[in-house]
Order: sequence, then C-alpha cells, then structure tokens
Amino acid sequence: MLSGQRTNRLPSLLCVLTLNVLVNVDLLGAHRIDLHTHIIPPFYLDWLKQQGYDYGSPPSWNASSHLAFMESTGILTSVVSITTPGVGPFTSTSDTQENDARLMARKLNEFCAFELAGMYPGKFKFWATMTLPDVNGSIAEAHYALKTLKAAGVILESNKVGLYLGDPAFDSFFKTLDELRAVVFVHPTYMRKLDALPGLQQNVLDFTHDLTRAAVNLVFTNTTQKYPHITFIFANAAGALPFVAYRAALSSKYYSASVMLDEFQKFFYETSFSTSPSAMPTLLEFASADRLVFGSDWPNGVSFGAAFYTQILDSYSMPDENRGKINSSNIEELWKRIRSF
Repeated sequence: MLSGQRTNRLPSLLCVLTLNVLVNVDLLGAHRIDLHTHIIPPFYLDWLKQQGYDYGSPPSWNASSHLAFMESTGILTSVVSITTPGVGPFTSTSDTQENDARLMARKLNEFCAFELAGMYPGKFKFWATMTLPDVNGSIAEAHYALKTLKAAGVILESNKVGLYLGDPAFDSFFKTLDELRAVVFVHPTYMRKLDALPGLQQNVLDFTHDLTRAAVNLVFTNTTQKYPHITFIFANAAGALPFVAYRAALSSKYYSASVMLDEFQKFFYETSFSTSPSAMPTLLEFASADRLVFGSDWPNGVSFGAAFYTQILDSYSMPDENRGKINSSNIEELWKRIRSF
C-alpha cells in the first residue's frame, strides 16, 4: 500500500451492518424517539393523483408495519409526518387548490391525532402538516393542530414554490409559531428550476443543499432572532451546514461571525443519513451531543441505507450519556420546557 493511502472501510462496515440486521443483535440505541419517520396513507396517495402529482413508487406503509419497525430498532415513540410534496401547491395557486390543500392538511393531522396517537398511546406523536405558501391557512391549522390536536410541532419544507424559510412572505406565520412556542421540523424538498444530475435523484444530493439554504436563510434574514421562541430541528443534520457554517458566517455583511455561529448552534440536528464515519466527528464538534436528535427517515429512507446510518450511530464511540441524549433525552427535555410555559 502506498504511504499515506487510506483503506476503504465501507465494505467491511456494510458487512457488519448486514450481519447485525440478520441476527437482530441487541441494540445500543434502545429507548429511542424517532423524529424523522413518515406515513403514507392510501387516502393521501389517492389525493395526490387527483392533483396530478406523480409520487412514483412509494414504499408500503401501515401502522402495523411501522410498529414492527419500531420494535426491531429500539424505538419507543415515532413522531410521524408526511413528506415532500406535502399538500402542494402543484400546478397553480388557485382558490380551489388552496381550499383542497387546507382540507387535506386537516384530514392528515386528524388522522395522525386520532388514528395513530389516539389509538396507540405513547407510540406515536406527529408533526402537523401546514399549507404554505398559504399563510392564512397555515396560521389557522397551526392553532388547531398545536392547541387542540396536541401535535408535537409542525413540519415545514425547506422551500415552498421557491420561497425559503425566512422569506418575509412568511413573517405573520412565523409570528404565530413564535407565540405558540412551536417546534418546527424542517424537511428537505426539491430545489426549483434545477435539473438533477443524470442517474442521481434530487433527494440523493440536492436535498442536502436545499436544507443548507433554508438554515442559512433563517439566520441571514434575522428570522431566528426576531422569533426566538421557535425551536428548529433540521432533518439530515441541516444538510451541509456543519461543514459550511463558518464560510457562511464569515460572509455576512450584517452580523458578526460569532452571532451567526451562535444562531446556527441553537438549531437541533436530526441524524438520518448524517452519521457516517467521516461526518459524525464534524457533527459532534459543530453541534455537540446536546443538539443532536435521532431520526431514521423510515420507510422512505430504506432504499438509501437508513439502517446503515443507524448502525453506525449505535457503534460510534461516545459516552453513554451522549448516546442517551441523542436517542431520546434531548427531545424529552425540549418538550418538558415547552410544556412548562
């Protein structure tokens, strides 16, 4: 081997992962709360077809298979949500489509509250679906979902019709979330006017960059300081943010680098697809174990190696206290603080 040449550990790691899954070894991560997991109810797929949206070939989902996955992975509670494209808009922003989106958001949120959280106490919570860019509809649904249905928070996509979180168009909605002391789970979506590279879907590579854009925009537009009672949790560890945070902070014309970095480090970072051997040290150094929370992206992430990343997290060398923070105690403490107000 040439001097300084590194061996590729990926094949051996994949072999270990496969073996562990097959023999169902004891999981170091027992007592997990999974903040990134999706539902795909048939009525939602039917509605997407009616809207002219091609979802492709979604993975199969039902409550029984979800509970079986949780048991196999040491997950006590799943916080569920729908994924991209949410409730649109798809081809227009007509009054009819806006009303359809509001009705579907309500149906999804009540399904999560009554058919999942209500039927399986302690097993399911949910991130409520909003109707952005319909601000008025989102304000109404946030009040209902958080106050009446007792949602754990709301899910927002990194951009809606090209408007990124932090855009002034969303200010009145964020003011409402601030007043409600809401937790916001930020999920990636498709970048507008961007063609994926041949053979590489946007959700493989470009979702990472869209999350990064949303995270930086929230800070650059002063949204995080203007609405300090909103807690942001970023899926997939906010994309590339841990790696480019200093570059972004040092480029700001309006705030000092230290202020920018302080705001970035107030975010929580969810671990799905972000715990590879090369990424985990950076994530822990940048965010610390106090700001990491567990997520699997099941069932959508199965084809992208979600189990691999969970296995790496379980085998990563760290104090047991830090592992417990990531798996459950960080989010449990956050929910306790919110309930105290």
